[in-house]
Amino acid sequence: MRQNDSITDTALRRGFKNSSTVEIKSYAKINLSIDILGKLPNGYHSIRTVMQQVDLFDIVRVSVRPGGADARVLLSADAPVFCGEVFPTGEDNIAVRAANVFIETFAPQFCGSVAIHLRKKIPLAAGLAGGSGNAAAVILALFHILTRRGAAFGSESPSACTKRLMELGSRIGADVPFCIMGQAALNRELGLFSDSVSSCALAEGVGEKLTPLPSPRGYALIVKPAVSVSTAAVYGGFDPDAILKRPDTDELAAALGAGDRRKIRKNMINVLEISVIEEYPEIADIKETLAADSAAECALMSGSGSSVFAWYSDRSACETLFRTFPRTGNTCVYMAELL
Repeated sequence: MRQNDSITDTALRRGFKNSSTVEIKSYAKINLSIDILGKLPNGYHSIRTVMQQVDLFDIVRVSVRPGGADARVLLSADAPVFCGEVFPTGEDNIAVRAANVFIETFAPQFCGSVAIHLRKKIPLAAGLAGGSGNAAAVILALFHILTRRGAAFGSESPSACTKRLMELGSRIGADVPFCIMGQAALNRELGLFSDSVSSCALAEGVGEKLTPLPSPRGYALIVKPAVSVSTAAVYGGFDPDAILKRPDTDELAAALGAGDRRKIRKNMINVLEISVIEEYPEIADIKETLAADSAAECALMSGSGSSVFAWYSDRSACETLFRTFPRTGNTCVYMAELL
C-alpha cells in the first residue's frame, strides 16, 4: 500500500470513532453500445462502450460500528428469489469484497464491523451491473462515513476524491468505476458531484477510462428472461470474425452531445449479441418482440446479457408495452427512466 493511500489518523478517529449508517441508491446501468477492440496480454478485452444509468435501483445500507480486535464485514439482504436466481450472501459477494478492499486501502487501522444490508430489485446475471453497483455504493458509503463528506481527504476536490475511489473500484470489477461515477452524480448528498461525474459515459480500456457524456434521456423497457449468462464465458468465446456490424463509438458520443437521436439509434450496437442470441433463443425472442414495437427507438441486449431493453422517447408508449408484455415463467419486466 502506498503511504498516501491511508487516511490520516485524525481522519480515522473522526470518521470511524462512532457508529454511523448511510443509505445509497445503487442504480442499474444499460449499455447503449459495446465494441470489442481486441484481447489484452492480461487476458481481458479492450472495449469501447457507452453506459447509461437508469432509475431501477437497489438500496444499500452500510453501518460502521467500532470495537473489536479486527475488521469484520457482514452482509444481509432482502433478495427474494426472482427471475429464477438466488442471491449470494457469502464472502465472495462483490459488495463484501469492496468493503474489504476499501478498509485495507484507506483505513487499515480500523477495528470493528461493517454491516451491509441490500434491498435488491435489480435482477442478477442480467447485464445491468447490479452487483457492481452494490460494490460502488459500499465504497461511496464508507468514504462518506469515514471522511465526513470528504473532509478527511484534506484539500482534495470532489473530482479528485471520485477519481481515487474509481481507481479503487477498478481493482474490484470492470463496471465498478462507472457505477461510482454515476452514483456520485445521482446521490448528490455524498458531496462528490462535479463536472467530472455523469450518469452516462464512454468507457474504454477494460472499463476504467471514463469520459462523461450527456444522457439521451427517455425511458427503457427492460426484460430479463429466465436464463443466466456468464460474462466470462461470453467474452471468452467472443469471435471478432463473426461481427457483421460495429458501432461508430465516436459518432455515438458526438450524437449524444448534439442530441441527434437518429445517429444515436444508428450506433446502438452490441457486438456481444450475436453469440449470446445464438445460444439463448429466449433472448432473441425478447429482442424481436421489443423491436417490433414501432414506438420504440431501438432494442438492444445490455452488457453480456441476458437483459434486453427497448429505448423510448415517449413515456406513455413505454408504459403501454410494459403493461402488455407477456410475462412467462421467471421473466422479469421493468420500466425505467434514463437518468
